[in-house]
Amino acid sequence: MNRYLILLLLSISLFTFSQPNNKKLDSLKHVYKNSTSESNKVTALTELVKEYFDTNRDSAEVYINKTISFTENKAHLHKARLISFLNYAQIYIIKGDYKTAEAYYTKSWEILKNNYYYDLYIKYFGDKGVLNFYQGDFKSALSNFNKALEKAKEEKNEEDQLTYLNNKALAMSYLNEAEASLDVHREAILLAEKLNDSTALGKSFNNIGLIYEDMKAYNKALEFYGKALNIKKNGNNKIDIANSLFNIAGMYKEIGEKEKDTTLYAKAEKHYKLAFEKAKEVNYGKVMLFSKTGMAQLATVRNKPLKAISIYKSVVDEATRVNDNQTLRVTYLNLGVNYLSIGKLREAETYLLKSKPFIEVAENPSDIASLYKNLSLLYQQKQNYNLAFNYFKKYHDTSEDLSKNSLTEKISEFEIKYETEKKEKEIVTQRAELIEKELRISKKNTQLMGLGLVAILLSVLGYLLYNQQKLKNRQLQKESELKEALARIETQNKLQDQRLKISRDLHDNIGAQLTFIISSIENLQYGFEIKNEKLTKKLQDISAFTKETIYELRDTIWAMNKSEISLEDLQTRISNFVENANTHSGNINFKFILKDTVLNSTIFSSVTGMNLYRIVQEAINNAIKYSEAKNVTVEIFQNKEQLVIKVVDDGKGFDITKAGDGTGDGNGLNNIQKRAKDIKATLNINSKINVGTEIELFVGV
Repeated sequence: MNRYLILLLLSISLFTFSQPNNKKLDSLKHVYKNSTSESNKVTALTELVKEYFDTNRDSAEVYINKTISFTENKAHLHKARLISFLNYAQIYIIKGDYKTAEAYYTKSWEILKNNYYYDLYIKYFGDKGVLNFYQGDFKSALSNFNKALEKAKEEKNEEDQLTYLNNKALAMSYLNEAEASLDVHREAILLAEKLNDSTALGKSFNNIGLIYEDMKAYNKALEFYGKALNIKKNGNNKIDIANSLFNIAGMYKEIGEKEKDTTLYAKAEKHYKLAFEKAKEVNYGKVMLFSKTGMAQLATVRNKPLKAISIYKSVVDEATRVNDNQTLRVTYLNLGVNYLSIGKLREAETYLLKSKPFIEVAENPSDIASLYKNLSLLYQQKQNYNLAFNYFKKYHDTSEDLSKNSLTEKISEFEIKYETEKKEKEIVTQRAELIEKELRISKKNTQLMGLGLVAILLSVLGYLLYNQQKLKNRQLQKESELKEALARIETQNKLQDQRLKISRDLHDNIGAQLTFIISSIENLQYGFEIKNEKLTKKLQDISAFTKETIYELRDTIWAMNKSEISLEDLQTRISNFVENANTHSGNINFKFILKDTVLNSTIFSSVTGMNLYRIVQEAINNAIKYSEAKNVTVEIFQNKEQLVIKVVDDGKGFDITKAGDGTGDGNGLNNIQKRAKDIKATLNINSKINVGTEIELFVGV
């Protein structure tokens, strides 16, 4: 099998490079440095690793090391130590240092074998299966994926089941068990649809592409790899994107080779380079090596063996350093093939024999057949006909096994079985017709009995036909629902992509321009000695307005980047705004109260969430500008199926009947009323002169 097809990173977590929560990080660091409790310290360290793991790998490693040092010889802290070992192993897998990763899994098992934690148990076997997969040990990978899957089924955790069903199917396809993997794929797809998991659906598309490639249906494989890439582009997982680009490059190479189309070779080269660059961004050594090997294979099919040899040799040292047997297996084999093509028999023999132990351990029938075929050709040219014949015989036997076990023939067998069942049904129908004729003959003798029997038979047949039609209609309905679900997922992905593009444009273009305006105004103020107080104040007002616009723009980008806004996100945003107002508002004291009755799991659409935030923001701004209040309180609580938000001040109040006549804060109140109407919320505004103002908002949850 002279190609790599990977659905990565299987069950292992990926770096998404999101922005860290600086406030939380500062709080955790404070706890770690100042707490006298060992339990609090180790909890803070574990949480710091979790916070940095997806944002800053180097910082994550620093705190993993601190955790390992802190927990040494402390048996009561073994869980934190186990988590640290597993995290380190995971980092070394992504770096491509499999030997070090293996050492940390050994350390992990010493703790885990005597202590059961479900989440760490499946992480150990799932991630170790990934390591086995990268090492080319597909049997061990399948065994470990099965252990994780069985435990997830015991615990009835469907999300984990979905992860390891995909991993299991992929490992089976590499072990030439494509037919059996089809059932696993089907189970995974049904579960992904149930959970509405588009990421897992993307993995299933990728795996189906793998099966089509095994069948050499490269155009169909390319179609499914493209579908997988379109789903992955909507996420932040650069490693998944790199792998999809690599798979697509391989298909362009195969189709170009089949159709002798050099334009497809150019597309393949472009996608190999894109895959390499994307992998380089996250220091993902595996795909970097794979992409270089793909470029070497491309050079081979372009009849440039010397270029292919040069690239393969650059791969060997790196693959040897990280103990990457899977890459070494294919690299040694292809070096031997290329040297054989230019007549350098000694070098060809060296590399073919180097590949032999790796290929035989992996037990991949396609690679074994290729090895025996090329060894036979080599020894034929060296005139060692005895060895040439022996290897040719091995090649012939392996090829026959491949032919017997080919997926295409298995599908043909399935079709034959189907046709056989169809014929048997036809025979049953013919027999029913014969019985009916006999009944008609019998009717001549005993007409009354015959009519009764015919009526019974017709009733039975009618019932069977009705059930059959009902079953068919139900099946058609399910197929229709599946198509609609896939269409909805695709539409949602496109909408999210558009929202992300618009928010990036707002941030990169308008945000940069507003920042430039602020900088220019500050340069005018400090670069020139402006003595005109009115001009100075005007410049300050413009600068303050521009800064406020930037804050508004950031809030808009925050909402656009989300298809949904959780109540937890909303209350965090309101809390930050109140805290900021408290800092800058002078004599006003602000208080934010979130009652225990509020369910943080409540979800709003991005439009509703943004309007709620703007209403609170407008109410606070009105209090600051007009109320002359000493205290402003924002309170959020839940009353049955309604979320209640109250903004109360003890200011001078106003006459509600005169609000909006241009003499007060009517514009702000109009904005609040319009936003409440837009989200179909109930709004109450109560104000008394010299007592204060209370704004209440009721929204369904």
